[in-house]
Amino acid sequence: MRTNLFEYAFLFGSGLDIGRKRRSNQDKLILCPEYGFFAVADGMGGLANGHRTAEILTEVVPGFVISLYEEFREKRPEVEKIGKALKDRVRIISDHIFSSSNTEDNISFGSTLSCVALAGKSAIFVNLGDSRGFLLPRDAPVLRQITEDHNLAGELVRAGELTATEAKNHPASSHLTQFMGMPPPACPDCFIEAVSPGDSILVCSDGLYGMVEDSVLTELMRGPPDRLCQSMVDAANEAGGRDNISVVYIKIGGPYEKDPRF
Repeated sequence: MRTNLFEYAFLFGSGLDIGRKRRSNQDKLILCPEYGFFAVADGMGGLANGHRTAEILTEVVPGFVISLYEEFREKRPEVEKIGKALKDRVRIISDHIFSSSNTEDNISFGSTLSCVALAGKSAIFVNLGDSRGFLLPRDAPVLRQITEDHNLAGELVRAGELTATEAKNHPASSHLTQFMGMPPPACPDCFIEAVSPGDSILVCSDGLYGMVEDSVLTELMRGPPDRLCQSMVDAANEAGGRDNISVVYIKIGGPYEKDPRF
């Protein structure tokens, strides 16, 4: 694949699975490869309309991706401006979900959203909640988490009160501090990472990273691209599959003219 905004070609794959413990799948994928945009939304299971919130995001987000692409496609990519525009659109959608469906005393709509947009020679990560974005540089020994978890466990890790390992199965990991549909103003994070040919990107819900160690994810990301996402889903289920599993994988190639495989 290639887009007018991104200087490299890329391959992508995705996987979505109910897992082994849930009766329904509240995870959703948002795939807009023609615009270099990919996202995972995980409807909040403790809310009456968590599943509907993730569905709303699949209906609304592609529209703002198209508008974003149209706004910048005739310009030389300025990734900081694209990142700000993406962040602003995510905030607006979250605030609208709250104003139209929630109140301070009654939160029934909520979902995570973790997305990545490819522009220039960069990957722009924007997120609310605890679905994650990772980057695996071509020569790195292990993947690196780019996004920060918007939950109490993540806050404790950043405060130095928990290690990342301790936070993984800590009760505080289930308490989100930010999410789509939260009381406004939502404050999504934006991280801009330079990428190069051979790098890989992973966006996923906690049903994957909460079940599979980073070292195993790294090993799987170096495997054959055509089976990679299904292998990750299988690994999460083999580890217990206690939640829905969603995964998007992106492999960065060279300039399109030099590497037509992409």
